[in-house]
Amino acid sequence: MFYLRKEEHEMEYKIGDEVKKCIVEDRAIYKHKNLDRFYRNPYPIPEYSDLELYKAKTLKNILELRKRMFEYCGEWFDIYDENGKVDINNFTG
Repeated sequence: MFYLRKEEHEMEYKIGDEVKKCIVEDRAIYKHKNLDRFYRNPYPIPEYSDLELYKAKTLKNILELRKRMFEYCGEWFDIYDENGKVDINNFTG
């Protein structure tokens, strides 16, 4: 099973002429239990109990979701499975 996750990282943003840095927390893609919607929320425990980590059985499905999420919010999530981060360039499974 595959899921989308983005590890904690530092991000720069600009306010006027001033550039500030902030830490963006580790987060993943969750699906609402009763709705057909996806959410970005903290990983491993989401803010809301009605959300559960979205997992896909095939790499093709998770790649499609990653592309849709990038088009929606501009964030590029990494692909993980039960063994950790998946290198899709060398993926054989």
